[in-house]
Amino acid sequence: MVITVGLLGNPNVGKTSLFNKLVGARQYVANWPGVTVTRIEGATTYKDYTLHFVDLPGVYSLTATSIDEKLTRDYLLFSPPNVTVVVIDSMSPEQGMFLLLEACELGLNVIAVFNAIDEAKKSGIKIDKSSLEKFLRVPVVLTSAHTGEGIEELKEKIVESFKRTTRPIVIDYGKETEEIIKEIEQCVEETFNKRFTAVKIIEGDKYARAFLKKDCPKDILETISQEIRTSIPLTKYEYITNVVQLSIQKAGETLTVTEALDHVLTHKYIGIPVFLSLIYMAFNFTFKVSEPLVGLLEYLFEKIADSVGSETILSSLISQGIINGVGSVLAFVPSIFALFFALGIMEESGYLPRIAFLVDKLMYSLRLTGRSFMTLLLGFGCNVSSVMAARGLSDERERVTTILVSPFISCSARIPVYLLIVNVAFSNHKAEAFFAIYALSLLLTALSSRIVNKVILKGESVPLVMELPRYRFPKLSNILTYVWNRGKHFLEKAGTIIFATSIVIWVLTYFPGRGDVDNSFVSMLGKFLQPLFAPLGFSWQIVSALIFGGVAKEVIVSSLSQFYGNVSNIHFDPLIGATLMTFILGYMPCFATLAAIKSETNSSKYTLFAVFYSLAISYLLSLVVYTTGRWIL
Repeated sequence: MVITVGLLGNPNVGKTSLFNKLVGARQYVANWPGVTVTRIEGATTYKDYTLHFVDLPGVYSLTATSIDEKLTRDYLLFSPPNVTVVVIDSMSPEQGMFLLLEACELGLNVIAVFNAIDEAKKSGIKIDKSSLEKFLRVPVVLTSAHTGEGIEELKEKIVESFKRTTRPIVIDYGKETEEIIKEIEQCVEETFNKRFTAVKIIEGDKYARAFLKKDCPKDILETISQEIRTSIPLTKYEYITNVVQLSIQKAGETLTVTEALDHVLTHKYIGIPVFLSLIYMAFNFTFKVSEPLVGLLEYLFEKIADSVGSETILSSLISQGIINGVGSVLAFVPSIFALFFALGIMEESGYLPRIAFLVDKLMYSLRLTGRSFMTLLLGFGCNVSSVMAARGLSDERERVTTILVSPFISCSARIPVYLLIVNVAFSNHKAEAFFAIYALSLLLTALSSRIVNKVILKGESVPLVMELPRYRFPKLSNILTYVWNRGKHFLEKAGTIIFATSIVIWVLTYFPGRGDVDNSFVSMLGKFLQPLFAPLGFSWQIVSALIFGGVAKEVIVSSLSQFYGNVSNIHFDPLIGATLMTFILGYMPCFATLAAIKSETNSSKYTLFAVFYSLAISYLLSLVVYTTGRWIL
């Protein structure tokens, strides 16, 4: 028999880590809201049952204000699981218990899981499980996703709850509020949970109002005072406070490690310099660690290509189109994995999400928030991820702005291109050049968000509300999972899109001159368009590579490698290198990102804007770099 189990919880409570422990999945654990924007499902067997787990997006409340919150609420409302596991942070349980009370109000079959119990014990926090079960009237399990404590007990409780549903606590909001709730219940459609819906309507949930009957008196909502609206959450928090005082014994007030580190790492004056220093160290680590492996791979691919030769059409296809074309991209895999390893340490330690608070004031001036910054930060892996993660932004104007400026974040697809240019043009200042282009990426994103808000969208930012994870010593297995999940996308593209595109490029390079690149179709195309890029100092080879790079940015490396015969034959001076990096930073999102923009905005206008604006801004910035460089040099 199958038991469907919904995993519900706030962001950063270890819900996805618990999911991994329960089903043995290798799911990446993110430390900010809005990442898990779709349901993640997995199953395991326990005794005679199949436990089918559904990991829902992390939310603070069942009041739907964003797409991911609506996804969670609608799933619980329209297709409730057999058992709902509400995951609560043992170190700071109040917000999680608020969500638990809402789940109880929805009439779900609930189990309360207090996670990170190992950390609570180390901090001297004692949790009385029987007392919690008495006050909340639901089964309580103490777990640790890190050590595996309580996992088997949780599975047992799931089976028990499935066999015998509980009658969880329902909060009494007082005579006046309860009368209004009953009045509104009469207007709620028969198919919905009347009490839960009535409470949400009183609280001002715009989505819940859609569940009112058409013949409902129009003035029924106008009679609800602000005092009544606020009394509902205040009553819940008052109850939670009493339960915590009676059931959870906390250690004496001392300065925690997290608080001590935050005094330095999130300081309003030194926080940003510390962040920039750490990012620079990450880039320096990337080059120092990966450079020998990159050089070895380039040498091996070059030797293999030479051994195959290019005397015949078939041998040329294998050596130039496949080995040289795909191999020139694969040679940078060690650098990409090294970079993600460094970023994974910052993410796993709990440091990276704090940058949202450091830049929140700056982002507010751009009509965005630190929440947008964390969404954009996903773009360093893939712009498609940041576009889709914008679903978690509750303000529509902020969501669309974030989507439109996401392509200016330097995704992993640009990394091998930057690495190639840096190795060729800035051999003595690799980390500095890499750091500069990423800094420019953030500046261009900020500039674009300001322009988009001024020209296309207008409005004010909503304040940032976000609970930060505690600092943790990075766990190697989690870091390696982070690295693999980010890096495997690159390998998948190398085996599909880059492979296919490299063959197409080889055909256009080989014919009609039978291997003479200067008399090939690709040469004709590049030379035809080269006058448009003459003000930037680009050769026809660069122009042609940029055209093919519209499919996927990694293809630029494959293209240049074939046009010049090999990566070792490519030569740029620093000025051309800087100009080219600037142009690649901004120009035209890849096809996958454009498809994501169209899907998320449901607008051809925004998709076309993303294309033409990015081309225009990248051309102008590149022209400034090239002209200024020529004047200085």
